This record gives sequence, C-alpha cells and structure tokens, in this order.
Amino acid sequence: MIIKKIKLHNIRSYLDEIIELPKGKVLLSGDIGSGKSTVLLAIEFALFGIQKGILEGASILRNGKKEGYIEVEIEVGKRKVIIRRNLKRDKNSVTQLNALLTVDGNQKKLTVTELKGFILQILNYPISILKKRGLIYRYTVYTPQEDMKRIMLENTEIRLDTLRKVFDIDKYKRILNNSEIFISELKEKQKEKKGQLIDLTFKKENLKKKIQLKIEAKKKIENLNSPLIKLQHELTNLKNELKEEQKNISVLNEVKIKIAKIETELEEKNSNIKEIEEEDEELDKMIKGLKLELSSLKKNKDLAEEKFEIEDNLKNGKDNEKILERQLVAFKINKEKFLQDLKRMSKLRFCPTCKQKVPLEHREQIISDINKQLEKIEKDVKRKEPGLLELKKDLIKLEAKLREITEREKEIAASKIRLKNLHEKETKKLKLYNMKKEIMKKISELEKIKEFEKTTFKKYKNLEEQHEKTMEILEEKQRREKKILMEKAGFEQSLKNLREEITELKDEINQKEIIAQNISELQSFQSFLEQNFSAVIELMEKQVMLKLNAEFNLLFKKWFMMLVDDSHLEVRVNPEFTPIIEQSGYEINYNYLSGGEKTALALAYRLALNQVINSMLSKINTRNLLILDEPTDGFSAEQLNKMRDVLYELKTEQLILVSHESKIESFVEHIIKFAKQGHISKIIE
Repeated sequence: MIIKKIKLHNIRSYLDEIIELPKGKVLLSGDIGSGKSTVLLAIEFALFGIQKGILEGASILRNGKKEGYIEVEIEVGKRKVIIRRNLKRDKNSVTQLNALLTVDGNQKKLTVTELKGFILQILNYPISILKKRGLIYRYTVYTPQEDMKRIMLENTEIRLDTLRKVFDIDKYKRILNNSEIFISELKEKQKEKKGQLIDLTFKKENLKKKIQLKIEAKKKIENLNSPLIKLQHELTNLKNELKEEQKNISVLNEVKIKIAKIETELEEKNSNIKEIEEEDEELDKMIKGLKLELSSLKKNKDLAEEKFEIEDNLKNGKDNEKILERQLVAFKINKEKFLQDLKRMSKLRFCPTCKQKVPLEHREQIISDINKQLEKIEKDVKRKEPGLLELKKDLIKLEAKLREITEREKEIAASKIRLKNLHEKETKKLKLYNMKKEIMKKISELEKIKEFEKTTFKKYKNLEEQHEKTMEILEEKQRREKKILMEKAGFEQSLKNLREEITELKDEINQKEIIAQNISELQSFQSFLEQNFSAVIELMEKQVMLKLNAEFNLLFKKWFMMLVDDSHLEVRVNPEFTPIIEQSGYEINYNYLSGGEKTALALAYRLALNQVINSMLSKINTRNLLILDEPTDGFSAEQLNKMRDVLYELKTEQLILVSHESKIESFVEHIIKFAKQGHISKIIE
C-alpha cells in the first residue's frame, strides 16, 4: 500500500489542506506543534475510523466546528482507492457518518461496518484479526513512540497477551480456553448421564427378585390354606403364654432402668478421668518445655550491645556508600565535560573572543592538559568502583546480621511472656489431681450399687430371654399369617403385574446400558483433550514464540547497535520479550539510560517488531509502508548521523518520517514542511 494524497477539512489545526505524498523516504518537517502528527492520525482514522481508547472523534474534529472530513487516496497493487470518513459534532459527542469509498473511479456510500470489512479485505489482513485490526497496523506501520515505550515496560502478562494478538497467535490461548470450556461441558454431560445410571444396579437386582417372586408365587399358591389354619391355632396359644410372662417382665424392666442409669453415670465419670489424664499429660509437657526454655533463656547473653554496634557500622557504611556514589557521578559528569572540551578544542582554529588564529602549540598544550585530566578521572573511577562494590557486600552482610539479632530478641521477649504462665500451669495440675481423686471415689461407690442390682437382674434374666423368644415367635407367626392372607387375596393379580414390570425393567436396563457405553466414550474423549490435546497446543505456541523471540532478538540487537555506538552497552529480550540492558556485563535499569538511549531502545524494539510481524504476515498489503513519528527525540548529534544508516537499511517503498530535526532533511528524498499561522496549520514552500 502507498499513500498518495490526504485531504483534511476541519481536522484539529487544519481548515482545508491537501498533502501529496510521493514514494520513497518522505520527511514531514516543522516545529513542534505545527501539525505533523495530525497527518499520521488522519491516515489511521481514514483506514480504521474511531477506536475507543486510542483514536476518539472528539480528539480529531477541530474545536468549534460542527463537521469535518478526512479523505485519503491510497494505491494497493494496481488499484486506486479513495476513502472519505465524515465526522459530525452532536451536543455531547463526535460521531462518524456514512463513509464514501471510491475504487478505480467507482464511488459508493458505505456504513462504518461495511467500510471496516472492505479495508481489512483490501489490506489483506487475516480474518482472525478482525477485532484487533488496530494492533496490526500500529505495530507494523505506525506506532507513537510513547506507545512503544509503554509496551516495553508493561506488565509481563499484559505484554505477552498484546504480542500474542499482534503476532496473530492468540488463537492458541483461545483454543486452550475453548478446550477447557468443552471439557467442563463434557464433565457436566457425564455427570448428567451418571445420574441416569444411579439406579441401574438396583433395577438389575429388582429384575432378578421379580422373576424369582413369579416362580415362588406359582409354587405357593397351591397350598396356602393348610399353613394358615395351623398358624392361627398356634397364635392363640402364644398369646395366652405372653399374658403370664408380661406380669413378671415389668419387675425386670425396673431393674434394667436402674442399671442403665448407673452405667451411664459410670461412663461419664470414666470419661472425665480420661479427660483429666489427657489434660494432665499435656500440662506435664508444657511445664517441662517451659522449664527447658527458662534454662535456655538464662544462658542467653544480652544482644543490645552487639545490635548497637552493628547499627552504627551500618549507618556509617551507608553514609560512605552515598559519598562514593556521588563521587563516581561527579567523575562521570567531569569526564563528559572534558570530552566535550576536547572535541571543541580539536576543531578550534580562531579565538572566539579576539578572532585571532590560535597557535598550534597552544591548542595542543590545552588538549594535552585535558587528556591528563581525563586520565586522572579514569584512574579515580577504577580506584573507587571496587571499593564501592566491596562496601555494598559488607552492608548486605550487616543487614542480614541485624535481622538475625532482631528475630532473636523477639524470640527472647516471647519466651519471657510464656514463662510467666509456669506457676499457673503447676497450680492447675494440682487441682486436676484433687478432682481425679474425688471422681475415683464416686466411681467406687457406683460400682458397688451396680453389683447389687445385677444380683436382682440375674433372677429374672432367663424370664426376659424366654419372653423375647416368645415375642419373636409370635411376631414371626403373625407375619407369616399376614403374608399368607395377602398372598391369597391378591396373588393372581400380582402375577399379572409382575409380568408387566419385568418387561418394563428389561427395556429400562437396555437403555441405561447404552448410556453407560456413551459415558465411556465421553471419558475417552475427555482424557484425550486433557492429556494430549492441551499439551500439543501449548507446545505449538511455545515453539512459535521461541522462533519469534529468536528472530526478534537478532533484529533488536542489530537496530540498537546501529543507533548506539557503545561497545559496553548491549541489549536483548528475554522469553517474555522484556528488554534486558547490560553495561559491561552488568544488567542495568531502563531508567539509568540517557534520553537518546531510551529513544534508541524504543525505536529498535519498534523496527524489530515491524520486521517480525511483516515476516509472519508476508501477504499483508501494508508491509511496504512504514511511518516513524519523532523517532529521534533526545538523540545526540552522533545518533542523528546514525539515523542515515538506519533509514538506508529500511527497504520500504514508502517511508514517512516526522521530525523537527533539520539534520534529518539530508537523509531523505522528499521534504514537506509544515508551519502554524494563527492556530492554522499549512504546508509551506
């Protein structure tokens, strides 16, 4: 895709302006605030419209204007496309109206949604990125520098989620999430089907019983009358015997109640004894432990003096650390100043005050003096740095020792509090001993009463057993009588019902066995998803990310080395794409970089990301277009010179570069200059 022309009407600082953009390297030049970045936002808005949280209508339409539009002419392959998006201000917001689309001279009106689909199609963006179209454009074509710094310093998980979307590999995570949802649904389905099988065993057993009942019923139906007569005669005799036995049973029951009460009380007392013994044993352990702790506490020496000495040494060490760090910073500032003086003196030919030619001997003498000062600074730095490192190690050891002493003091204080309870525990132990003694005395008395009642119980014991046997015989004969009567009254009907129930049970069992087979199949599928499928998807994502990380690392290092000429400063990214900065083999914080180094880091990250994505999505139609917005912010003169090499390395058909640095003008093929006159931005010759 090549951008040919942009028309702006009531867009931010523009009233009516037409900007024509040629192929090659194009510089949008002008002072800060002259309207250069508005052109870039206009291109993005024309392509993708309002993007919530990124590109709002209120931030584009000129203040005080009711309507406005952006029209962009692009060339995609051999097709000429003109996109026009219209904005309208309502009372509380700015909204998009229907857009105009012209393709090879054929114009039609489209809704915002229809235009969105066309843009994605003509740019050949994958359908899978329909909801993240802004990400692909922002990380391959145009990324505000601050946005790139933000993603570099973002939370690791957020950065990885964003990059997954940018690389179009978040599908793996979606597949895993969908797999988990599907597994959950499989489990619910199995749970539902298992609920249908909960009575399968019961139904099988029931079927066997009903078949057996059918056989038994046919056998018993022939001779029910004879057993019934015999049972009724036996029941009459048993009832007479029970009346005599019942009189003596009442006496026996009273004795049983007394014995039961005594046994309950004895059980309670024995339980009390057990509780007292357990508590006494626990008190013994506690008293023994407290006495040992008391012995240990007496042997412990006072740590206050040692703690005071360590705190004093720690304070002095930290003061010395600050002094050394300030000295090293001062050395570095002086070194930079002398280097600038050396650079200036090497070019000095005439005195800036008297305008006379500076003698060569005088200039060389000054340069020699500066070099001596630089050598002295280098020696001072080499002398101070090892001392600072050793001091930091000593401080770490002192802090660890101080924490150890503090913890020991806490333990000693806690021990003193616990030792106050020693007398209380010993007093409680004595009380428990007295309580146990009283309970044992009561138990002895209860045992004597129990033995007396048992003597009475033995007299009636056989009677009770006989009564129970008589009752069992009576109940059994009554059950048999009732059963025979019920069987005789309705057995014929029962046989008919049993046949119907047996048929119904067989049908239900067959259906449930089919469900059991279906559960087995679901379990096999679930096992495959949990043990094989998820692992394969995670491995696929990991392999893709490792490949992307390796490619990204090479490009990231390449671009940074081109921008920063410091053999001691190296960069790379870890597996989470977090930038790692090392200086002379030591990892340093991003905030310790200079402004130019931070900008170089963000630009290198931006260019590496651009090339990796374009390599992955090789068929997208924006891969031959690159937009850089103020990529040299904070650059030194040397870094600005290196931008020439960077721009030469960028093999794109169209590179749009926004900068207010005049030196960049010599690096590009075309220059478009902007200026603001009375709050209105214009192109100037």
